[in-house]
Formats: sequence, C-alpha cells, structure tokens
Amino acid sequence: MKSAQVISRLLMRAIGLWLLCLCLPYPATAVERILALSPHVCEILYAIGAGDEVVGAVDYCDYPAAARHVPRVGNYTGINLEAALMLKPTMAIISGTSRQREQLQALGIRVVRSAPQSVDDVLVDIRRLGRLTGHAREANALAENIQLRLDHQAKIRRKRPIRVFYEIWNDPLQTVGGKGFINDLLQRAGLINVFASIPLETPRTNLESVLRAAPDVVIIPSEHRDVAARARYWKRWLGKDVRIIVVNPDLIHRPGPRIIDGIEALQKALEQQP
Repeated sequence: MKSAQVISRLLMRAIGLWLLCLCLPYPATAVERILALSPHVCEILYAIGAGDEVVGAVDYCDYPAAARHVPRVGNYTGINLEAALMLKPTMAIISGTSRQREQLQALGIRVVRSAPQSVDDVLVDIRRLGRLTGHAREANALAENIQLRLDHQAKIRRKRPIRVFYEIWNDPLQTVGGKGFINDLLQRAGLINVFASIPLETPRTNLESVLRAAPDVVIIPSEHRDVAARARYWKRWLGKDVRIIVVNPDLIHRPGPRIIDGIEALQKALEQQP
C-alpha cells in the first residue's frame, strides 16, 4: 500500500511539472535590433542577410532599395539620440567618433565600430559583422566570393600601372591620399595614385600640384557636380590626351561589399579607352 501511495505521489508530481512546463514560454532566439549608422554598414548587413534586423539608419543608407525605407536617426553630422532610443536598439554599428560611441553606450546600447582602412579590412569586417549578428555562414560565403573576384582581377589587370588623379571634390579641390581604403582600391585596380605619398585620406590640393603630378587619367565621381564641365576643365589644363573616367562614387567611396564592383568598373573603363 505504501509503495502504491509513493508511486501515486511521484506520478502527480510528474504530471504537475509537465503541466507547468506547458505553461512556460519557450525561450526565443535573440534577434538583434540594429542601428546601421553608416551607408557601408547598411550594405554589409543586407548583403549577409541581416537586413530585417536593421531598425534605424542614417542619410545615404540607400542600398539595397529596402534600406531606403528604414527610419532615419541621423546623418554624417550626428545622431538623433531620442529618435534612436525610440527604436529600442540592442546594437549600434558606427564608423564615427568615440563621442558617438560614448553617447550610445550611455543609453545601454552595445556599440560596434566598422571603419575599414583597406580592401582586406572590408573582408574582415564582413566576417566580423556576420559573427556578431548570427549570420556567419552568409558572411563567410560573401567574403569568399569577393576574394575570388579580387584574385581574378589581379590576374587580368594591366601590366603597366596607370598614373591617376582622383578628384574627390572640386571646390575646394580634394583628392585621395595614401591613407585609407580608396587608395588601396585604386592599387587593386592597377592604378598609381599620384598623391599616394600624402599620409592623409582625402587631402586638399591645387591645380599647380596636379599639373606637376602629370596624371594619365583623371577619375571623377558622378555626384553633386557638373561632370562634363569638370572633364572640359581638366582637358584644358592637362591636355586633350588626358583620359577622363567617370565612376559611381558609391562603388568606390563605401568600404562595403560593392567595392569589387568598383574595381571591376574601373578596369572596364580603362579597357574601353586606348
């Protein structure tokens, strides 16, 4: 009799625990709510399959098309912290200053910085953001694909490097220096940046310095300027034989997954000209 009572009590306890487990919610997989605070960050996140986790972005986060519909919380000059907080983010990925990091961390938001300084750094950051967002497999596949295309471009690029002047901006005149990923990207395309000796990312220059450098090619980004007028300007000063290449700045200026498209576009433009 006693053993039957013991078994009955154990059975009741087991049933009670089973019912309790039915009432408890299953643990949900944690999904990040991400602020993508730089256009290149936005592009990386969407490219590795983390686009649905992006809840806030900044101006010029416009690729892919889905990124244009993400709420804006700032621009290059700063972040609207109140607007950002209303989106209940768990992570912010920035390319900006330590002050920006401190402000976001003070709100309890995990902050990650992404500011690649070379093409290799871009691949490292793609993999790193993949791990941090739970999309490591997609990120690794993307990085491997970009590397394969880089290796292919290295094999087919011209043997004789071409001297180029890259016009970042025309008033005041700005170019690409030796520091930063744009200079590295130009080198990957088989180009010699005539101002690579300047240890800055985007130094100011002047007409006299460009004339002394005597580039074979002038590269002009197709943004916020009269490209045809700039082409005429450089031909007037550098001679009619100077070659002008117009590029999509988003492929060159953003250290994201489309940098390989930028390198391929540069090489294609050079092939189309004598």
